[in-house]
Amino acid sequence: MAVRKGLQKLVLLLAVWVAFIKQGNAENMNGRYLVASGSNQGVPFNDDYASKGHEYFDVWSPELATHYGEVFWTDQGNNPIPKEIIDRFKGKVMAITGYEQDQVMVTPTGKPGLNPDLDVSVPINWAYNHHYMAWMTGDHSEMVRISNPDPKDVSDHGSPMRWMAVNKPTSKRLDPKIPTSQMFSEGNGGESRKSFHGYPDGYAQLIDSPNMWHITPMQIDTRNRDCGVTPKDVNNCTNHVNPGPEPRQARYGLGIPKEGSPYSGILECPCNGRYGGDPSIYGEGTLTKKINHHYTCISQPSCGNAVIGNAPECFDAVYQLGLLVSKNITLTPGTTGVPVGCTVQSLSDGTLSATYNPTASTTQCSTSVQRYGTTAFEVGTKIGITLNSTMALITISGPDDVWFGVGFNATHMADSPYTIIINSDGVYERQIGTCGSEAEHCPGDALDTSVTVVSTTVQDGKRTVVLSRPLKGKTSKHYTFDITNEAQIPFISAIGYSQKFDYHKAHSSGLVVLLAHGEQNCICDIGKSGYMCDNNGTNCDTFVKNCVPAPDGDLLSQQNPTCNSIQYAGGLQCCKHGRIMLDADQEIRPELLRYHMKFRFWFQEYKVDGEQVSHYDLPRIYYQTEAWAGEYDIPPAFAAPGKPIPGYPNWPANTPTPGTKCSGDCPNGKDCDCVHTIVFRWTVSNMRLIYAGGHCHAPSCISLNLYRNDTGHEMELLCSQMPVYGSGNVTHNKYDELGYLALPPCLWGNDKGLQPSVFLGPNTPLVSIKHNHNTNMGHYGEMASWQMRGTFF
Repeated sequence: MAVRKGLQKLVLLLAVWVAFIKQGNAENMNGRYLVASGSNQGVPFNDDYASKGHEYFDVWSPELATHYGEVFWTDQGNNPIPKEIIDRFKGKVMAITGYEQDQVMVTPTGKPGLNPDLDVSVPINWAYNHHYMAWMTGDHSEMVRISNPDPKDVSDHGSPMRWMAVNKPTSKRLDPKIPTSQMFSEGNGGESRKSFHGYPDGYAQLIDSPNMWHITPMQIDTRNRDCGVTPKDVNNCTNHVNPGPEPRQARYGLGIPKEGSPYSGILECPCNGRYGGDPSIYGEGTLTKKINHHYTCISQPSCGNAVIGNAPECFDAVYQLGLLVSKNITLTPGTTGVPVGCTVQSLSDGTLSATYNPTASTTQCSTSVQRYGTTAFEVGTKIGITLNSTMALITISGPDDVWFGVGFNATHMADSPYTIIINSDGVYERQIGTCGSEAEHCPGDALDTSVTVVSTTVQDGKRTVVLSRPLKGKTSKHYTFDITNEAQIPFISAIGYSQKFDYHKAHSSGLVVLLAHGEQNCICDIGKSGYMCDNNGTNCDTFVKNCVPAPDGDLLSQQNPTCNSIQYAGGLQCCKHGRIMLDADQEIRPELLRYHMKFRFWFQEYKVDGEQVSHYDLPRIYYQTEAWAGEYDIPPAFAAPGKPIPGYPNWPANTPTPGTKCSGDCPNGKDCDCVHTIVFRWTVSNMRLIYAGGHCHAPSCISLNLYRNDTGHEMELLCSQMPVYGSGNVTHNKYDELGYLALPPCLWGNDKGLQPSVFLGPNTPLVSIKHNHNTNMGHYGEMASWQMRGTFF
């Protein structure tokens, strides 16, 4: 860690600028930057912190050590800032005027900050910085993990470990208007090092009594191991036309171009033969992607538009729901005494029958609230449920020599279900899995007792407990039996190693279908879902994202594959921490790339003179053009002959893919040029932008533009993000990696070269438009978010 002060006197200012002219850099860690002012590029704004008298200190993260193709995406905990900074600002306010970010190999290895002059920057085509989330906390704040994050909240890019800074409740703050913590996540992606993260004079990120910083980086190792991974190898393979092995699904299955490529397809997080690989690439027999049809038992009068359409599907649906029937019956056309479609009935001998009726009928399905159902789990437990209008009778059995339990309305512990635990001492109610990403071994929280034990019996090594409780849960954490729509409940079950409730020995899941005695229970078609799995078919996940419908957003109308796990082909869902982004049959090289994230924070002292303050705080303002999916796919403009597009497997040839517009002789003419576009519309109120930095990844980014669209300012350009691509001249500029980019942010203020800020009044419509190249190649996991800062006065 280091603390230094920029030169302040005029004569020394001149000396700094002379040094810049001679040496090609000032004290900025990453050299000089480009800044856009409003809609203009290349304005003469002074981006050199030192020349303006700002001070700085450096911090390094703990080590990242990765194999080729490995994802590093996990929290690195609280890390110190220099003691002299802590002491200097204890009981005072620091004004952070900007920051710089790098990734460095250090000397000696594993000792960051010991010899900072020997730090060697890791090229972005060695380790791709997909994004980062960093925080600084103070004496009056702390980092906490979010126990149950909303899975549709992608404001932190869908991080697998959700953290936030919160105020300590008992702390005595200097001023309630001064923040106790700050977050840093601007100019993300491979463009982060060469994109400016600073503010005009008089604006800053203010923090009371800083004492700690915290980072969750998301990095992907893309360094071809044949080229080496030590500081002495930095000048090897600088053209990077051979990025190393890639999984078959990278680049939409089209492979590395024969002329090579300056970037690795791995950086786009393609699903692959280890996890989530698409059947169009890996064959219909792959276990990495499963498409399942889903059915449900209802307690409504009819299935409506979800009627099952034929007898074989009806009988298969009944089997999928775990209902064991003694006979399958197909009625002749014209029968009207049974509901149309698929039904299940109990027979006089206590067995069940399934019936398919092809004829429209006025006979209704059962809507009774008095129902029963049972299911057995693979771990040797069983649950039975009988409901009446007010009460539930629950029977649970399991091995007598260990604890066992069932969780209601859940398929994973991470669902944090209401759970009943049974051992030799009695019956306990808990909400388990309340630790977010650590849910798989989280005992959760004890709940107030709401069940009454009717009986307990032990026979042949099995303990059976019969319980009763009201249908309505005692609290919001207690499960409420509500079968007004679907008459079935998913469960999870587990057994332990002993009678002591602790980490489970085994677990499984199941479904209890609740049937009305002697009545016709309708089974309905509720559609398909995709399951993305490991290559042995386990560890599966299914999801539907919160993609915004038209006319506000474009992803749903474009059927973008990112929105659901049926189509999903690449991106963050396949890029979890520790995963190797290669196919199962590809070699994992042993050489580790070892480096650290490095941040330089520039600051000034915050001063108050009467009602005048030296700096105004800049809260974070965040919106996504890909609202609110956190990412999106840019499919190739056209399907290649014989190569279906993952995510769009049945897309017709010679037809531009959704969101694509082309010019020239397409698809095969040399002048064919295609662009993929998405648009997002929203409103803001009483907001003044000071900084706007977009998120637009190489190698396809064209532009990301922000417009206001209120009366008198129709589609008036506020900010234009135009990428500046590297040419590959890394001997002149170590950050000039071929095909990678910098994104000059937009700034508004009173500094020379900047346009004045604009106040956006109540309900001001904004429009964001993002363009990307996709003529010959598609791209997974693209992002188009606006990471902005401003005021509300």
